Amino acid sequence: MIGALLLSTSAATTATLWPMWLEIRNETIQMADAHLNHEVAHPGWSFPTQIWSATADLTIPAKQLNAQAIARGYRPACPPTQPGEFCAETNAVLPRGGVFPEGHQPPGNDGWTRPLALEPIRLGVLISEDAEVRWHLPLEDAPPALIAAIIAAEDEDFYTHHGVNFVALIRAAWANARGGGYQQGASTITMQVVRNFNQRKEKTLARKMREIVSAIALDQHLTKDQILQAYLDAPYLGQSGGLSICGFQAAAQFYWNHDVQDLSLGQLATLAGMLPAPGTYAPNRSVEKATARRNLVLDRMAAAGWDVTEARQEVVEAGEHPPLGEIPHPAYLQATRLWLEANVEEQQRLGAGLNVFTAMDVVAQQTTETFLPEQAQFLKSIARRQHSDPLETVGVLIEADTGHLVAVYGGTQRASTDFNRATQATRQVGSAFKPLVYALAFSLTGEDGLPMWRPHHTVSNMYRTFPNTNGWTPKNIINDYSATTTLGTGLVRSQNVATATLLEASGGPEPLIALAKQVGFNTDQFPVELGLALGQAEVTPLEMAQFMAMVINTGIQVSGSPVISINDIDGQTIQTVEGRLERVMSEEAATLTRALMGMVVRFGSGSYTRVGGGKTGYLGASIGKTGTTDQEKDLWYIGGTPDYASVVWLGYDQPARIGGTAADLAAPLWGWWMREIYADRPMQEFEDPIALRNHGLCNITGKRGNPTCELFDFPFLEGERQTETCTLEHPPRRRYRNWSLWGNGEAEEDANPEEE
Repeated sequence: MIGALLLSTSAATTATLWPMWLEIRNETIQMADAHLNHEVAHPGWSFPTQIWSATADLTIPAKQLNAQAIARGYRPACPPTQPGEFCAETNAVLPRGGVFPEGHQPPGNDGWTRPLALEPIRLGVLISEDAEVRWHLPLEDAPPALIAAIIAAEDEDFYTHHGVNFVALIRAAWANARGGGYQQGASTITMQVVRNFNQRKEKTLARKMREIVSAIALDQHLTKDQILQAYLDAPYLGQSGGLSICGFQAAAQFYWNHDVQDLSLGQLATLAGMLPAPGTYAPNRSVEKATARRNLVLDRMAAAGWDVTEARQEVVEAGEHPPLGEIPHPAYLQATRLWLEANVEEQQRLGAGLNVFTAMDVVAQQTTETFLPEQAQFLKSIARRQHSDPLETVGVLIEADTGHLVAVYGGTQRASTDFNRATQATRQVGSAFKPLVYALAFSLTGEDGLPMWRPHHTVSNMYRTFPNTNGWTPKNIINDYSATTTLGTGLVRSQNVATATLLEASGGPEPLIALAKQVGFNTDQFPVELGLALGQAEVTPLEMAQFMAMVINTGIQVSGSPVISINDIDGQTIQTVEGRLERVMSEEAATLTRALMGMVVRFGSGSYTRVGGGKTGYLGASIGKTGTTDQEKDLWYIGGTPDYASVVWLGYDQPARIGGTAADLAAPLWGWWMREIYADRPMQEFEDPIALRNHGLCNITGKRGNPTCELFDFPFLEGERQTETCTLEHPPRRRYRNWSLWGNGEAEEDANPEEE
């Protein structure tokens, strides 16, 4: 009878407890897997994202390599004997190693898993609203002494119990009962991990019992090493203003400015001693209390067999080091932040401990953000109109071959969260938009599959009212009207009538908007009218640079993305970002567009990139176009070299007349900037996939010249040539007074053409 009763009671208890055990176990397993796979983020388990520059391979030319080493703070030493030293005379460098897309690399030349290179520099950190600074410390990188100190301080029976130390629990319960309150805890490391994962910290018996069961389940599901791995990253270990210092790696850097692997035994014991109450035992708050706790940990370590003699003699001292470091390049960091916000889910972006590797060229970025604001102040000082506000300038540099953003300057910007004019500001672009009209025309093909239009073909350039436009009558600024003009002259002289006529003949604004969208422009607010040909659209400098990169790449669209790849917290690449995308224009159309923009540099306002303001600019192969909006409120130069697509913009945040044209200010600025960018690299020539030949033709009729013709060199596709001769007698070139900022006097009418 009694046996039956006991059996019945046991069965009832099992029937009640078994489902509860299964529920808690399954919940614990899911919770543990989600945390260790970094699929969740919350207070107590939030890992910031770190953003890094590009590397610099040691195989680049000597002058470039030296510049990259100097930009990273390498010390000159011949021969170099320590990591972080270089010798310019012999082009020898000993790299520092560090974080790379291919994984952590050691200092020096040995043991690398990728080609030797100068390390990326950290550009900044993206942190969640939890404001927890927590850096992942892989268990294999943790010093054995740290593990020993943690176990000595928190859970001496960690390797022998099954998640819960019941002897310690009974001992603690007895001590607390005798003391009339909470006197002693008995949480194991496993129980602390459970509490950190589920964030349940209420002091109730039900919570404690559930925690005990969950700890047993966790011990069954994970290895001891996996539990230690979670613990290394979890605990709160101090405060820096509004930032919480969490995990042992972040604490080591905060208190001693060293990685945890470089700490002494005494420092490691100090960290472990802080665990019960960081606010009380932090070494930067109370040396006396921190020392007492450290010594307690050392005593327990000694009992476990560690030699702590020297560690006990160490003086406990610590400082406070900025936990997030400096933000050296806020404009580029902001551009990266915008890209991540658009492409990476928030929890992963802010809490999963990603390493984001960008295309930022350290030298190009430093040059850009130093040079452009200095020159903006100079240009403002000579402009015809002065304003109290700063004259803002913007620079965007895209590497043409990769399609990635390598440098950006967004104007006066102190923080990475400030407004970035390079990536966020939309302004009218003026005549710098006109190359898209010519690209559209070259994209129209005939039955032979080749462009229907050529640079020497002609359109009307007569002053007129365009039909179906409510009386729109555009003007050419210098009144250079003619019955015909060539497409080449239309762009070189920035003739408004000719460009609008070409758009009219190419199908109107709708196909132009479609092309702009393909290239990468946000066309939602583009006006659907012929005036779009003259730059009425508002665009960002980044979008203009993307267009220029497409032209340089003879029709391949580029993303202009700052991000190259993203690694997860374990160093595995989880995403790569292509800079070169799909073909959006035929090679023939893009090559002719590029050739036409080269004519602007040879014969038009682009020539001011070579010599402007009495200063030598960029003398290598280049293409470009100026743009001056109404009343000189926005000045643009969109340019390209064989290596880079680059754009400069000048203007005031509250639009106001600047007192100069793009030819006066933007074109020289671009030329000076490119000269600085190429200071440590060789200049290249454009490679045309489609063979072109130049022929000198009349710039009005596009035919072979007679003695009265002004000749331009027009590009022809292979095998094509002009056989007709111009029969018109052209009057002598009209001359006008050139009111350039760089001096006035008599000049030819296209010496300083204004565009709008």
